[in-house]
Amino acid sequence: MLAKLEKWAEPVVIVTALAVVILLVFADVVARFAFSTSIAWAGEVARLAFVYMIYFGVSYAIRDRRHMRVTVLVDMAPPRLRRWLLLLAEAVFLVYSLAVCWLGVVITQNAAARGKILSATEWPTAVLYGVIAVTGALSVLRLCQQIWRIAVTGDAQLSPQMDV
Repeated sequence: MLAKLEKWAEPVVIVTALAVVILLVFADVVARFAFSTSIAWAGEVARLAFVYMIYFGVSYAIRDRRHMRVTVLVDMAPPRLRRWLLLLAEAVFLVYSLAVCWLGVVITQNAAARGKILSATEWPTAVLYGVIAVTGALSVLRLCQQIWRIAVTGDAQLSPQMDV
């Protein structure tokens, strides 16, 4: 069960969020042009879904080793040094992700303490900011997995081999 959750949680959230964005934006456009009205909450929920899609996409990209990075030095390095450069790069990214996670928690707590709400849905802004802490923690988990993979198995590939 945990393996399925680990494999499918992020893709399900990303695809669901994309579907919500598409449906709500489409419905709001139809409402505006066909009925000369607007769905007040549609834009806000679509923006919220878009933010969730982006943040969950970051941890998903880390999991599949597809996150953006500059690889000039790693590409030029001999295989033995490449492993250490990748470990260093992933460690730096891990520190950054820990900071993002921590600040996400702080921002979410501050928003909840202030009682701020989103204007159209009247949901707490913590719903919006909470995704930063959650996906920051997911990114930390994914980076720890990558560091373990590089350190233990010696796998110094920048991205997984594609099945052709």
